[in-house]
Amino acid sequence: MTRILIVLTSQGKVGNTEKDTGFHFSEFSHPYEFFVKHGFEVTVASPLGGECPITSAHPEDKINALFYSNPEKMKVIRETVKLGDILNEHYDAVFIAGGHGPMFDLANNKELAEIMNKTYSDGGVLGSVCHGPAAFVGVKDENGNYLVSGKRINSFTNNEEKATPYFDDMPFLLESKLIEQGAKFESSGPREPHLAVDQRLVTGQNPESIELVVGAMYALLQDKS
Repeated sequence: MTRILIVLTSQGKVGNTEKDTGFHFSEFSHPYEFFVKHGFEVTVASPLGGECPITSAHPEDKINALFYSNPEKMKVIRETVKLGDILNEHYDAVFIAGGHGPMFDLANNKELAEIMNKTYSDGGVLGSVCHGPAAFVGVKDENGNYLVSGKRINSFTNNEEKATPYFDDMPFLLESKLIEQGAKFESSGPREPHLAVDQRLVTGQNPESIELVVGAMYALLQDKS
């Protein structure tokens, strides 16, 4: 059975401020429902394990409404496994949900980097959307090269970040950091869907891109099987 790891942030505040953050609900619920529907075994993990903070309003759409109102389904968010406890597990794909939280606890995360490197070197797929590509920041392969170096990548853009109330609170600008680490960054206009696929690395620009990301990951996993 194809095994998918979905990674959520444990970060509930924007840096040292009192501003609430977490993961964007639709960037989790849509991939989770899709992968389960297609018969994949899905594990949900986070840096600290346990319950993860949600940042977006609910319900945003029908999928979110059905998920959010189902206590049994919501258990996967309240009972995430800890990244450090699954370092030796095998996954066919890793997906990182966005929201501003990943900028603080998924960037330069050594445990997640180890899991992603293992997955990718074993022929697996890595996918993320919006601020999820923060998880790729600082990740280097066995040759010491940045994972994103030379690859077509996108994420929440600098212009989109400037339109948020958190711009001045970010530890870095994600677009700028990915470019700094060698990514061939591409994007569309603010809040327009955009998908980038390079080898087995799949990234989406914003919440509007989530269906594109999930579809591309599914296609790559079908090619792999």
